[in-house]
Amino acid sequence: MIAIKKNGEGYYLATLDSPMEELSRANCYLIKKELTSIVRPHRNITIDIKGVKLINGGGFTMLQELVDMARTKRCKIKFINVEDKISTQISKLMGKMVNVVEEL
Repeated sequence: MIAIKKNGEGYYLATLDSPMEELSRANCYLIKKELTSIVRPHRNITIDIKGVKLINGGGFTMLQELVDMARTKRCKIKFINVEDKISTQISKLMGKMVNVVEEL
């Protein structure tokens, strides 16, 4: 579902294993489950959601739970390669505006 790569001390990059246009509740549950193991204080996790054009209600709820858990544990999460169509949803998750930027 998701590949996790350590980029340095306390820095992780999580990318989708295969391209997906929609993140459902089931997809996001698996993402949350896999990322839970690395959510620790003072870590920075970047989630690459390139190609995702829709996050359904259940998926949004699962991602909100992940973001809330990370905040509670003082772990930073950010999303990259956010499509215009879902930038508003991601902004709501993060509690701030998201710049739609392509990152490698």
